Amino acid sequence: MMLNEKLLAILSHPNDGAISMVTTGDSGAHLVNTWNNYIEVTADDKLLIPASGYNKTEKNLTKHNAITLSIASREIEGYRGKGTGFIVEGTTRFIKSGPDFDRVKERFSWIRAVLEVTVTSAKQML
Repeated sequence: MMLNEKLLAILSHPNDGAISMVTTGDSGAHLVNTWNNYIEVTADDKLLIPASGYNKTEKNLTKHNAITLSIASREIEGYRGKGTGFIVEGTTRFIKSGPDFDRVKERFSWIRAVLEVTVTSAKQML
């Protein structure tokens, strides 16, 4: 799946925007956040997200491998002027070693893992 140009613009924008990530576990929905410019997009359109905590997120994803992200920016042009956002869905895995882990760890020394998201859909909402 080729990621949308506007979504890539949000992820690479220098002004940080919060990204919300939702997983589902035994106790229902679980929400965590990160910053847009923490996310690296790979050549094959996977999202690499540095993970320090995310322990409950990881536990949830071992049982139900789907994640939903809300990614938005007031700085990127949307349907009706400035401001756009996406609902992104995907499947996941936690990476704890290897080249992707090493590369992200170089930027963020505090990580324990990398949350890799394989995007299955990305729908522009605004």
